[in-house]
Amino acid sequence: GDFAAFVARLRQRHGWLDAAVCARWARGYGTRVEHLLDGVRDVSGLGAQVAPGLHEAELAYLARAEWARCADDVLWRRSKLGLHFDAAQRSAVQRWFARNAPRHSAR
Repeated sequence: GDFAAFVARLRQRHGWLDAAVCARWARGYGTRVEHLLDGVRDVSGLGAQVAPGLHEAELAYLARAEWARCADDVLWRRSKLGLHFDAAQRSAVQRWFARNAPRHSAR
């Protein structure tokens, strides 16, 4: 389909969403972005901004739906956000996962 039209529809439905975040999510998640935004009505519903443009809702979605288990899964494997964040911002993502990531036992 037409990517620009998809982003425009997404922005129309979620006008409160930052344009750069909206475009990144459209590229990265496609139509699955609606799962990420399920139940979110405004920017406060995204939770805290852990790093620029990276909110708790996105991290929780990645942990829940895309099996991200650590910061590297998000910063380097699922996206390349690590290229754009400084060391302090990457550390903030690591701290979020240390507090919130699902724990799995080895069997």
